[in-house]
Amino acid sequence: MNDVVMLEAAVFQLKTVVDAVTDEMFASQLRLSMTVLMNAVEMAGQSLSAAAVNDIDFALNDVAAIVNELSAADATNVIPALEMLQADVAQLKQATSLSPAVSNAIRAFQSKLRARRVAIERQTYRPEGAAQEPLPHPPDQLRAEALPLRQQVAAAGFATPALDGLISDPASLRFHSINEIINELDVIVG
Repeated sequence: MNDVVMLEAAVFQLKTVVDAVTDEMFASQLRLSMTVLMNAVEMAGQSLSAAAVNDIDFALNDVAAIVNELSAADATNVIPALEMLQADVAQLKQATSLSPAVSNAIRAFQSKLRARRVAIERQTYRPEGAAQEPLPHPPDQLRAEALPLRQQVAAAGFATPALDGLISDPASLRFHSINEIINELDVIVG
């Protein structure tokens, strides 16, 4: 909880200097981005998890993108507070990140999904009359591997609707659903 209090203080400092931005076009964008960031920090205060920290990081990146567009005078005032908050978020991200074992298991699972996706794509282009080769990593096998992964990422605060689809109905696994699962897991492991 102490980490979130530090973040709240850093966000307050950043908000104070952002409120002093003189360029109205960027000031309104910054106010909106700061609102999103403050909401993400507030949510992390209620339940600190890797997912909550990822939401903070995402919102902070939006703020940083706008700060990069500011005039030199405005940027000079905002950048020190922004960099301080970025350092705090980086520390918190490291402290709440998934364990290397879980990250490695996710990457291995993604490799199996990619191998199946490639095989599905190859089947699409096989010569007419050629025998259909069996696809690697059957959906039921993938489901069995997905179950513990879902539990581990859920414990870190992540929702996995695409992975849940595989778990609830392995027979529905198709090329596009494989892509959705891979992308979803990419967001989780960063």
